[in-house]
Amino acid sequence: MEIFHEIKPLKAFLREKNKAGFVIGFAPTMGALHEGHLSLIEASKKAGCFTVCSIFVNPTQFNNPDDLKKYPRTLETDIAMLKAA
Repeated sequence: MEIFHEIKPLKAFLREKNKAGFVIGFAPTMGALHEGHLSLIEASKKAGCFTVCSIFVNPTQFNNPDDLKKYPRTLETDIAMLKAA
């Protein structure tokens, strides 16, 4: 499993995968992963895709700044779940 913290190296990595003939599957999340997220990843893998999952807590999705502050950030648990998937 590869982990990227910046978009530029991710794009380069995916460009190479695409050139190698891989179909890219994408499961966008805001972290705090659950079975629904994992089912998206499983479906992507089952379809034969090279699967990418994002974990990005998008501030523009929150009307209330307090909700953004309270949103669970469980990165270590999320990474463990992704490794298991």
